[in-house]
Amino acid sequence: MRNLENYIFGLVLAFCLCSCMHTSNVDMVLDQAEMYLTTAPDSAFVSLDSLDRSLLNTRELQARHALLYSQALEKVGIEVYNDSIIHIAMDYYSSVGDSENTQKAQKCLDKINENASLLAPSDTLKIQNARIIEERYLDKMTLIEKEKRIREIIILSLILLSILVLIIRHVVKKVKSRPDEQVMTVIRQRLSVLDKVIASRISPDDKLYRSSEQEIDVLMSDREEFLRSTKIVFEESHPKFTAYLHDKGLTDWEIGYCCLYTLGLKGKDIGEYIQKKRHYIISHEIRQKLGLDEHDTNISIYLRDLLLDLER
Repeated sequence: MRNLENYIFGLVLAFCLCSCMHTSNVDMVLDQAEMYLTTAPDSAFVSLDSLDRSLLNTRELQARHALLYSQALEKVGIEVYNDSIIHIAMDYYSSVGDSENTQKAQKCLDKINENASLLAPSDTLKIQNARIIEERYLDKMTLIEKEKRIREIIILSLILLSILVLIIRHVVKKVKSRPDEQVMTVIRQRLSVLDKVIASRISPDDKLYRSSEQEIDVLMSDREEFLRSTKIVFEESHPKFTAYLHDKGLTDWEIGYCCLYTLGLKGKDIGEYIQKKRHYIISHEIRQKLGLDEHDTNISIYLRDLLLDLER
């Protein structure tokens, strides 16, 4: 378990370091292109056009590239009649108050507007060539956003898995100090599912992903059993919380129901999951046992705050 935790944290760190290295490299490329804009604009344009857009992973880099690219187009004599590219730079530099670069972007925009005003409807070849350049650029920028979202999802998934591993390690440690075969059976079952989920996230094998999804479906399919096992796990990880609810007269099933709230679920989510038409009646009965009326705080907020207070 400890090695798995270190491996996950190592992956997160590697993603962060790679991102920093890529940012440093692309800055060098942009610096060089800017330096060559006057003396060798053709080289600057080729360098900017061939740059891997996935390296432009911040709004600042995207804005700088859009500005330099627009300037390079003008330098090499390629006319543009649409402001879609330069507006990436204009919007960013205006929002951060960078007057110098805003002026540069405005100069490019003025040139584009001038080109558009002089363009005759019969110049179909010019219009087509300009459109190809703009569409290529915007398509590549769209790809950046997709890849960025994928990286963010991967990093977030790894962080969540790390947190989940820590929680389970904590539960397992407490269970070892007070052996209980019923609890250990539940823990082993959930650890088995977790192992398959982790493996499916690390490996690109679709079979592992489908297998992990099936394991989760099996775990969640028996709703009554899932509530019971969740209550058992919470008794070990948050004994003060479950003891407090028990002292208030809540049944084991109702305690498991409350545990779902503390996982971040809303009443509507729980109602749909347990598939009981009397969901609102159940919530009302729990409120009464906890001494809450209809005008008191949201029950999910109350239960999460209660758990935190009792853990202090």
